[in-house]
This record gives sequence, C-alpha cells and structure tokens, in this order.
Amino acid sequence: MSAGDSLSAAAYVLNDQIADISRQGSFGTYPAPVQTVLHKYQSLAEAAPDKFMRYTYSLLLDAARASIAAQLKVPVDECVFTQNATSGIGVVLRNLVYERGDVIVYFDTIYGACEKLIASLIETTPNLVARKVRYELPCTHDVIVNNFLELVKQIRSEGMNPKVALFDTIVSMPGVRFPFERLTAECKKAGILSCIDGAHGVGHIPLDLRSLDADFFISNCHKLISNTCLLSTSC
Repeated sequence: MSAGDSLSAAAYVLNDQIADISRQGSFGTYPAPVQTVLHKYQSLAEAAPDKFMRYTYSLLLDAARASIAAQLKVPVDECVFTQNATSGIGVVLRNLVYERGDVIVYFDTIYGACEKLIASLIETTPNLVARKVRYELPCTHDVIVNNFLELVKQIRSEGMNPKVALFDTIVSMPGVRFPFERLTAECKKAGILSCIDGAHGVGHIPLDLRSLDADFFISNCHKLISNTCLLSTSC
C-alpha cells in the first residue's frame, strides 16, 4: 500500500474500544501482518540464538535497510536504523563541529524532547547559540518560510552563522503538515545544514529523499509501519 492510504482498526491488533487508528500515533502499533512476521523472526532467534545474533541478524538488518531505502528512494549506504527519531536527531546535533558564533535554528512547534536536546547542547557547548522561528498557528506555509528567512537574515546581521536548521515533516502537536520541502531548499540556498524530524513522516505521506536532498532526515517507522526508526544522511 502507498503512504497515506487508510487502514481500518481491524487491520491492527487493537482492542474493540479503539476505533480510530489515528489516535495511536504517540507510541504506535503495527498492522497484524507485521506482527505475524515479527513473531516469525522471534521464533527464528529463539530456535538458534547464537547463530541468529552472529550471522542471521546482520543479513536481515541489511535487507530491512534495503527495503526502507527503496521506499524512501535513497541509497542504502545513506540509511541506518536508530533507536528512535529523537535519539537520531541527538546523534546528528551532538556530532556536528561547532565554532564560535554558530547557531542552531529551530521552530515554534518543535517536539518537546528535541527542544530539551538543544537546551542541553547550549549548556554544554561553548559559544553555541539557538534561535527559534516564531509564529502562531493557524498560519500559512508562506508565513513559516518567510519568518525563517527573516530570522536567518537577522542572525547574519549580528555576525553569527546559522549552522543547522531543525524542522518537522508533520508537527506532533498540533498534527499539521510542515513546509519541509521549501525549508530544505531554502537551507541549501543559504548554506545551512537541514536536519528534518520526520517522526510522523514515513508511512504517513509520500517521501522521496533523493529529490528532497536534505542533509539529515530522521524518522520513526513505528508510528504506522513497524517498530523501527531510521536516520538518512547525504553528508
């Protein structure tokens, strides 16, 4: 099935009181066929644990990477699995090399854990600064993009360097689609690294990471597909 196609609650292993599958997105669950395959691999692992961990697991992992890479239209060697989207974003932001005057740009509707991650980085990284793009929803995508460009202009007028911008595909609260394609393009034109929090993206909306050409794209697959998360980078 294609991204964004609807599945009834009957396709999931949910109790009868949960009729709206969209309400399980915080922690996610998988369709019944995915659970069946999961149990198959659990049985395979339990049948020969040593063989599975030493030999079989790595082959299955590479096959899974190839599968999600094909879905997202990205080379396999640019795609790895991570614990969850927030930890993947942490891997990216904590491993960039920051210099005096560098700025992390983020947005008003950032996921709370990601904002705390940035706060931690500011506390532990000398001379690093964070700036937030301000807006109030509901608003148009034009407003969000224009406010971003205005903030970039202001940061540079103060003699600082916008190093990386962190933004969503779909905001977690409220659930609105973000203009991530336009923001990625603007980052590229401005020489700013783009780091996309796509936690609610995979399986929800069509994604072509080759065309998007973001520097870093991190997503959860457990929201709508299975219990995995990924990090894709073109850097």
